[in-house]
Amino acid sequence: MDPLLRAARRRWPLTVLAYVAAWTVPGLIGTTQLMMSYTLRGDYPPLGLVLALALPGWYVWALLAPVVVLAAVRMPLDEGSLRWRVPAHLGLNLLVGGAWVAIIVAARKAFGLPGIQDLQLQMAGAVGTSLLTYWVLVGLVHLARYHREREARARRASELAAQLADARLSALKAQLHPHFLFNTMHAISAFVRDDPAKAEDMLAQLAGLLRTVLDSSDAQVVPLADELDFVRRYLAIQEIRLADRLDARIDADPDTLGARVPSMVLQPLVENAVEHGIAQRRGAGRLRLEVRRANGRLRLDVRDDGPGLPPDKREPSEWRVGLRNTRERLSRLYGTDHVFTLDDDPEGGTRVRVEIPWEADAPDAPGDARSGAAADPGGGSPEP
Repeated sequence: MDPLLRAARRRWPLTVLAYVAAWTVPGLIGTTQLMMSYTLRGDYPPLGLVLALALPGWYVWALLAPVVVLAAVRMPLDEGSLRWRVPAHLGLNLLVGGAWVAIIVAARKAFGLPGIQDLQLQMAGAVGTSLLTYWVLVGLVHLARYHREREARARRASELAAQLADARLSALKAQLHPHFLFNTMHAISAFVRDDPAKAEDMLAQLAGLLRTVLDSSDAQVVPLADELDFVRRYLAIQEIRLADRLDARIDADPDTLGARVPSMVLQPLVENAVEHGIAQRRGAGRLRLEVRRANGRLRLDVRDDGPGLPPDKREPSEWRVGLRNTRERLSRLYGTDHVFTLDDDPEGGTRVRVEIPWEADAPDAPGDARSGAAADPGGGSPEP
């Protein structure tokens, strides 16, 4: 048997009890009103008799209510259908009210309870209660329907927003792949004729980069260790290209390697430092990638000792595509709970800083990232 069906069967006694209790509440209110009416007339009937006169009427409504609820569900009072549905409900209201009176009269006669013998007077007294009860039930059905539709609309809107955000993030991430691939292939092409051995080494590193990109193509966040491995491969290519002009180092606290970071968040920052910092120097240049954890946040700094930030590149709208793209991705992933700055490094050159909330799969990750990123391409960088 289906687990949901078994659970429903187990709960049905409680459901019935709750349903009866819900209709007992107006019955007790009616009992109080009837007792007060008798008292004002100078009559003091037994409480049991008053309960017998008041409660059964509401229990009869408990039996008739499903008919009203079904009618309200099948004939909702939507705009455009009021012309025929309102009369239909009024007719059903009359039938249900008549059935209610007939059941009450028959029950009182069967149990010998006092009651009005004139059926017309009985009907007249029931009109107000019948109208009120019927339309309260119809109103509750429409209120529940409105609530469900509003929740469904909110859920659909949330799902669409999530799908749109995910699609936008995927598009932003996908834009980085051809951008870095084009630049890397351009660097390799410069060595194909003049130094085939270097070109071959760079292609081998590029193959490892592409494998990493394909393996994580659907992931928006990845472990920092994976992101650092990707950056090491990229820097290995740049070291081959720039020879002794690039001194790149990664200094990451070992306990940060399990942190979750946006995929491809570091490569555009490192590429910006290489292309617009180190490559612009006549002599050797220094690049440092520092990773620290402090106060529940992860801080990533990329520094270079190049010529510094050009005056026309200080505003975010003037940044290059990789930096603008990274800034937008961080905004979509973390909202305002992040830091992304590009400014002059106090020690000379340029510094890019990213600060995001700390998230990790495990408290600590094995290994030590305090090593030269590309100083030894054969040993420091994994082979593809």
